[in-house]
Amino acid sequence: MTNVIHSSTSSSTPILWRQSAVRIAMAAGGFCLAVCLLLAIDYFRSLRLDPLHSPELAQLKVALGRNPGNEQIKQQIRLLDLELRQAHAEHEALGAKAGWLLLGGAGVLLLAIKYAMYRKKLPRPEKKKYSPGAARRAVVLARSAVVVVAGAVIASVCMLSLRSESNLPSPATKTSAVAKSTNSPAAQAAAPITPYPTPEEIQRNWPRFRGPGGLGISIYTNVPVSWNAKTGEGVLWKSPVPMVGPSSPIVWQDRVFLTGASKTKREVYCYDANTGKLLWQKPVENVPNTSPDPPTVMEDSGGYAASTPATDGRRVYAIYANGNVAAFDFQGNLAWSVGLGLPDNNYGHTSSLTTYQDRLLVLFDQGTGKDGKSRLIALDSKTGKLAWQTEPRPVPNSWATPIVIHTPQNDQIITCGNPWAIAYNAASGTELWRAKVLYGEVVPSPIFAAGLVFTAIDGEKVSAIRPDGTGDVSKSHIAWSADEGLPDICSPLSDNQRIYMLGTYGLLSCYDIQTGKELWEKELELGFHSSPSLAGDRIYLFSDKGVGVVLQAGAEFKELARSDLGEDMLASPAFADGRIYVRGKEHLFCLGKK
Repeated sequence: MTNVIHSSTSSSTPILWRQSAVRIAMAAGGFCLAVCLLLAIDYFRSLRLDPLHSPELAQLKVALGRNPGNEQIKQQIRLLDLELRQAHAEHEALGAKAGWLLLGGAGVLLLAIKYAMYRKKLPRPEKKKYSPGAARRAVVLARSAVVVVAGAVIASVCMLSLRSESNLPSPATKTSAVAKSTNSPAAQAAAPITPYPTPEEIQRNWPRFRGPGGLGISIYTNVPVSWNAKTGEGVLWKSPVPMVGPSSPIVWQDRVFLTGASKTKREVYCYDANTGKLLWQKPVENVPNTSPDPPTVMEDSGGYAASTPATDGRRVYAIYANGNVAAFDFQGNLAWSVGLGLPDNNYGHTSSLTTYQDRLLVLFDQGTGKDGKSRLIALDSKTGKLAWQTEPRPVPNSWATPIVIHTPQNDQIITCGNPWAIAYNAASGTELWRAKVLYGEVVPSPIFAAGLVFTAIDGEKVSAIRPDGTGDVSKSHIAWSADEGLPDICSPLSDNQRIYMLGTYGLLSCYDIQTGKELWEKELELGFHSSPSLAGDRIYLFSDKGVGVVLQAGAEFKELARSDLGEDMLASPAFADGRIYVRGKEHLFCLGKK
């Protein structure tokens, strides 16, 4: 008996095509919903990047309103505004592309719905032989159509999802949210290719002693005010440091770097900033031109690694009391090392490193000042080769760290040594000006605030120097000076309205930055070697016994909190988004909210 079926517009093949149309409509509808969801997510992301609604930008504008002449805040506003506008523009462009995808998906959806609901008038049925092969071909064809459409939907959603991430980091998360290891292949592939960082990169990190510019000022205001080391409250993690040293921690994105040394051994350490895990520990050894004689240091302070390292986000650089300098990449591979020779220094070399563009700056003061040994050295940061060095500096061994300042005329490197504050052209190392404002054993580093260079040393004076002169400006460019409440080791601090100075014996003094009038002084009854820092309108002090004192910056003394770290310390703190990194005698601490 022959199998027969009724052939009509409702036969098996059209039915399968209508089923395929239904499936395509469902896939297209899901695609449209996914695009709408991603558009909504991207919209809320873009709100954070809108310059008109940025909380951080608003805070900076409020700070500028309080300090209208503050060039540093103005520069931060310019950089952040530019970043926000670029990121906001990228999100708007992404929204336009997503709109076209949504339009295409809606078109496929409407066509599929129309075909699924389409019906012709039924003709008279007639007998037709059943063909299993034709039915199977129709099923395969219909399923293939669904697979093709579904594949297109998935590819479009993945592309849109990947593109919805901005190439620029969100100001709300900053660098503390980076959790991926730079040891991963993906992170290595994303390593910076420019020879040196932008000013914005520097501001977001803590790349040298006392942070960006060597000023001790954090751009982050959400750092903790109090903590309790005994209970663990406010302590995110605590990690042991293999070797002692008073050098301070530095931070770049999710990496914290330290140095340690003994008479015969020198090391660099890299910690994960989020977990406190010691990622690598590298020795500095077999350095050319290393002296066989041990350096002279104050061993009770761990002086073999007293100098704070520096980083430019490409490499980390370290210097030790024997004059050895080494550079490592972020994976712990040695990039280069060089021996500058054993310094002739009464207490050991302690001046810290800093960078300028693709140069590593080393202040190598030593000897008597009359023997021609002291000099400022610039090394190529990629190779360690000498880029330039100054003429012999007319100063003896000193312990201050230079800073780089930006003026309308040029970029200047400011150095301190008895009796001169000397400014050099940052590009060439030629001397620009000098002022005779120092005396004795100079340890406090200079700072730059309100357009003035400030130097200070106990036994002499604090001096406010205008940096636009040439030659000897000792009599022509000193805006004001004072001789009370001066620091002997700790570097000064300024909020661009006042300058604060801290003595090792615990006396904190405050001067008006424009007039030089002393506003107040306070005996804190603690000993200090760590230099003061500023976050927002709060001053942070860490005593030799690990007591953290937080003050309200202002024309009157106001203490906000005291917290005990539970460990002696000499290093200065490093600041990041929501965190403070503090090096104690034996441990590295990360303070912040859990």
